[in-house]
Amino acid sequence: DERSNAKAEYGKYTTNVKSVFAAGDARRGQSLVVWAIHEGRGCARAIDKYLMGSTDLPS
Repeated sequence: DERSNAKAEYGKYTTNVKSVFAAGDARRGQSLVVWAIHEGRGCARAIDKYLMGSTDLPS
C-alpha cells in the first residue's frame, strides 16, 4: 500500500502472491503488539486451513 505495507485480504491474510500471507506489522504497519499477536494467531489459522483444508486451531 502507500505506506509500504503488504496488502492482504482482511480475515484471510492472503496477498496477491500465491501462497504468501501477511499479518501484524507487515500488513497494518507499526502498531500495538497485541494486534500483532492477534493477527499472528489468525494468520496461523488461515495458513493451516490453506495447507490442510481445515483447522483445529483456536480462533
